[in-house]
Amino acid sequence: MKNNHLKNERSFYLQQHSTNPINWYPWGKKALNKAKKENKIIILSIGYSSCHWCHVMEKESFENEIIAKVMNKNFISIKVDREERPDIDNIYMDAIQYMGIQGGWPLNVFLLPNLKPFYGGTYFNPNQWYGIINSISDAYMKNKKEFIQSSEKFTQDLKISNEEKYGSNNEYSIKSLVYELKLKFDYKYGGIDKKQKFPMSNLWNSILYYSVSNNDKELYNHTLKTANGIIEGGIYDQIHGGFFRYSTDSKWNVPHFEKMIYDNGLILELFSNIYSLTKDKKYKTIINDTIDWIKSDMIDDSGGFYSSIDADSEGEEGRFYIWKNKELKNILSKDEFNYAKKVFRLSDSAKFDNHLIIRRKYNKNDDIKLINKIKQKLYKARKLRIHPIIDKKIILSWNSILLKGLISCYQSLGHKKYIQIALKNAEFIINSFLKEKHIKRIYKSDINAFIDDYAHTISAFIKVYEATNKRKYLDIAKKLTEESIKLFYNKKDKLFNFNGKKNEKLIANKIEIFDNVIPSSNSIMFNNLLLLGKFYNDKLYQNIYNEMSFKLKKFLNNYEFLSNWIFTNQINQIGINEIQINYESDNKGVLKEINSWYAPNKIISINTEENLSSNKKLSFIICRNYVCDKPISNINTLKNKIFQKIDS
Repeated sequence: MKNNHLKNERSFYLQQHSTNPINWYPWGKKALNKAKKENKIIILSIGYSSCHWCHVMEKESFENEIIAKVMNKNFISIKVDREERPDIDNIYMDAIQYMGIQGGWPLNVFLLPNLKPFYGGTYFNPNQWYGIINSISDAYMKNKKEFIQSSEKFTQDLKISNEEKYGSNNEYSIKSLVYELKLKFDYKYGGIDKKQKFPMSNLWNSILYYSVSNNDKELYNHTLKTANGIIEGGIYDQIHGGFFRYSTDSKWNVPHFEKMIYDNGLILELFSNIYSLTKDKKYKTIINDTIDWIKSDMIDDSGGFYSSIDADSEGEEGRFYIWKNKELKNILSKDEFNYAKKVFRLSDSAKFDNHLIIRRKYNKNDDIKLINKIKQKLYKARKLRIHPIIDKKIILSWNSILLKGLISCYQSLGHKKYIQIALKNAEFIINSFLKEKHIKRIYKSDINAFIDDYAHTISAFIKVYEATNKRKYLDIAKKLTEESIKLFYNKKDKLFNFNGKKNEKLIANKIEIFDNVIPSSNSIMFNNLLLLGKFYNDKLYQNIYNEMSFKLKKFLNNYEFLSNWIFTNQINQIGINEIQINYESDNKGVLKEINSWYAPNKIISINTEENLSSNKKLSFIICRNYVCDKPISNINTLKNKIFQKIDS
């Protein structure tokens, strides 16, 4: 078989499997109806283009003619790109976790023709996979009843409400959750004490705000320690910028070499906040180099951002990024190599596949010119290698996450190139996604957007408004919020469904609650409703926010996985400072100055109406809880008032 049913799919991941001897189908009526008609088990295999173990299982099992023969005879095989269809991935990932199996990708799930799951797992080696498909095929022929009973149980589990699964009558204070989180810290290397470490930018953003607003030096220092571990380890591409997905060890040394655009957006937001507080130049360097990498490798001519870069090249994970000692000696002069050994930590034990990983120790006395010269030489040499494949799919939610990160960097550092890239992307989103009758998840696709696409886009456009004072961006955020409530708000559960009224109906509809690598769609909407409720004094937004806040109390038992919820809750408890800047000819400079402050509990509006300030002198008014202070004419006085309130 030269091609299967994936050959015409837009997804790059599905295209990668289009020449497999397995008769793969995309998710759709054709495959699902065929399974029902022939009464065959569905093998649902979910992954994404930059997934290393997806590639491994493809080579070992899905390109194996013997395995293909069994799958083609006894099953209907369906491939799904999790980045296209997170709704399908969410449901069946939950299903295998109910089975007591650890989740991950590739995700391989066995379904009855009615789409109800009964068994699954992640990566299987070829012997395991061959044994499983034969065993399931034989057992299904002999005892269909047992399979039906098993699938019914797991499907019922999927339909249990979040409140039943995770709700608690115990009341936890934020303070007690912070104390419990501290017990999990890795005080030696930063982060949470785990064998593998993800950046978890959202968690550290939340902790950063808590540490500043509660004057908790221990939390503050640990956040900086974590940030330093991330930028000094192998998880950061020291040569060209950008962050890999996670570290496979506890020391941040050895990365899993995928680069995901959402990770980089969230990390940029975190480091922009840290820079606003510390003014440490190393964070500025990291931000600048990462944005340069995005600009050179990850932007479509239209202004959209590509989704990811593969972990593999030339059939090997990390091949593009790692080095032999001999290679480095040939590229660099003797003096350069000796300096690189020290600065880039080449003499340490951190290796991958017997190759060196470039890391860095930042010191104030570093020879920046020499470091840049070394980096340029290594970058030039690396460009001669075969580059990992870039998945050029443009995802709405991921673009919005990066857009927000870029705006945060602009607010913190004030560089024009950041706002230029950001605004080009914002206009791209408006023209390519938001003008459609039905908003799509992916550029030039027919997949309708999910709540995460709406939530992150709303959040990003609020941020764009903050930086530009252009009302159209705020009005777009409001319009999308109104649409989100109509399409996704679950009045019974007082939360937002992942699938909306325009999405395909599946066997379950997940409600995202817990923040993970990416903050949950509900926690983002929670923040959006708080801010927009203040901006517009909108009672509906305020009521939904309050309903969600009441719900939060039932789930509030773990800081790590509710970090964005807690962040928003903290902002509301401390109180939002609504800053009105009255008419002034050079208000852009003032706006830039105020935006550079680390004060997440502020919202800004500029009033240019002549009647408010006939003398055209600069003035500020701070409002809080519907009470406004007297006008202030001095920006330093404004700053003191804002930070007094943050620290209180």
